[in-house]
Amino acid sequence: MAREVDEFIQRLDEDNESYFASLPETDTVYWDRPLEGLAAAQSLLPRWYNEIRGVDIIGRFISRIPDMSLKALVGRQVGDEAKHARHCRRRIEALGGSIIDFQPTSEQVHFGDLLDSMAYPEEFFAAQQLTVETQSLKRNELALSRFDPETAAMFKKHINPDEHFHSKLGRVGLQVFARTDAAQERAWRAAEIIRDAHVAMVRSYSGNETTVAVLDG
Repeated sequence: MAREVDEFIQRLDEDNESYFASLPETDTVYWDRPLEGLAAAQSLLPRWYNEIRGVDIIGRFISRIPDMSLKALVGRQVGDEAKHARHCRRRIEALGGSIIDFQPTSEQVHFGDLLDSMAYPEEFFAAQQLTVETQSLKRNELALSRFDPETAAMFKKHINPDEHFHSKLGRVGLQVFARTDAAQERAWRAAEIIRDAHVAMVRSYSGNETTVAVLDG
């Protein structure tokens, strides 16, 4: 018999927290120093790309959700990602940068491909919303102190508030779909896979490219 779903979600959340707490700080932050001007613009480019790709990947995920209410909630997240991408692009250009010719790292592409390959709703909700979005809550708070006032204001007004909804959506989705032993095993494995891939992705564009074992499941 499956564990009670709320207990399962709590255990998975705690395991995620333990995993990220065991890593060096450079693996758990997006911006490890104050940034401004062109350096700030460059640091926002990977974020812009991830938001843009998230629109497509999360949009495709909607077709794998049989629950109509959850389809609508995930659709709201797709709209949020598009909004975030738009604001990131505007800020990049205002800081003197450009999205033209930006090339994602292979780790960024792999990260998105992993999410896109998750066939079961419980896998995606565990990996993308519960794991990645919950960590983004903490990482994005650093934007308020690591960027110039205008960029910090962008995060505070247009991005950070949405991440709370996205993280909560992971819990809601798992409450619906992670009710069997098999579903919980799939969800747990998906979270483990995506967090390793997420660290590898962060390292790939932070200059800290120590090898991380990214599992293909």
